[in-house]
Amino acid sequence: MVLHINGEEKEFPDGLTLAALVAQLGMKPDRVAVELNQSIVQRGQWEHTELHTGDSLEIVHFVGGGSGRELQVRAAPGGEAEQRSQVEDSGEHDWICQTCTAANRSAFCASCGEKRPGPYDLSIGHLLSHAGETLFHWDSKIFRTLRVLFTRPGLLGAEYVRGRRKPYVHPFQVFFIANLLYFFLFPVLGWSGLKTPLVIYQTDMSYKEWASRMAAHRAAVKGMSMGEFTRHFDHAADVESRSLVLLMVPLFALAAWVLEWRKRRFFAEHVVFALHFYAFWLISILIILYGGAFAVLLALKPWIHTVSFQHLDLRLFEVAELIIAIYLVLALRRFYGDSVPAAIIKAVLLAGSTYWVLQAFRFVLFLTALYSA
Repeated sequence: MVLHINGEEKEFPDGLTLAALVAQLGMKPDRVAVELNQSIVQRGQWEHTELHTGDSLEIVHFVGGGSGRELQVRAAPGGEAEQRSQVEDSGEHDWICQTCTAANRSAFCASCGEKRPGPYDLSIGHLLSHAGETLFHWDSKIFRTLRVLFTRPGLLGAEYVRGRRKPYVHPFQVFFIANLLYFFLFPVLGWSGLKTPLVIYQTDMSYKEWASRMAAHRAAVKGMSMGEFTRHFDHAADVESRSLVLLMVPLFALAAWVLEWRKRRFFAEHVVFALHFYAFWLISILIILYGGAFAVLLALKPWIHTVSFQHLDLRLFEVAELIIAIYLVLALRRFYGDSVPAAIIKAVLLAGSTYWVLQAFRFVLFLTALYSA
């Protein structure tokens, strides 16, 4: 769609909101005022104000220093080259933007929104301050993305496929942020999680007898005692599980592709859906549900003797499957446009598939750790 911004026509993807436009222009929301079709739009309404072709906007920057008055960002009608020439001829420009080479007099580039370089930009204090604002500002991409991930299932994927990508973190980045949070927190929570020590393979898996024989054979080949090999295996499983967790994404995407084959979607679209789902799964199910429950049980263990880890694991599995199914119903409706009955059926099937995807992950992890221990 075509928008008229400060008198200049520019093209943007359809369905853009005012908040997304400001983010796409690289401007800080707390320093911007916007007039849409000759009406001021309050900042609290930006997220809900959708833009349409032909809309006219005036964007104003509030710049600190000097008189403290606002400075309106307006492009010269002759384009970037003419604008630069006019400002240079007048002798009034203060700096040249290093991003787009436009001449400017304001603290922000009128052409691309780049901030004017300052003498302290490369100081440690400024660097840490900018990093903190980028990471922890509530309206930053990370927090905005995580907020949408949990409150509007399927929307991140739908927006990415539609082409509205600037306001959010890339799907792979969302997954790796969740992965990083999980592997940073699970040792603190006192739960083994995905790393799956050798004793689990020898006692709980359907192939436990075969796993025990393979482990004994590998220990003999390497000339180790079983206790020593177990320590090496557990360490290898811990290390390898951090990267192999990505294996679950294409397996889940394959299940989604089978269920949604009539939609004729690209397989990459199912991968996007799977990346966002497993980001949600890692944070909500593994960290909050399982990790939190096991941390509480460990803390209360001296006073509670009737609840076992096995019993707790079974109950948590049931709760997790219910949470996953509800989340998937909402995500399927928003991402694939499924009807309510179809979304419920597919959500139940996909929720069940997460168990088999997890078992496939653990089998590959066993083989990897077995031969790298």
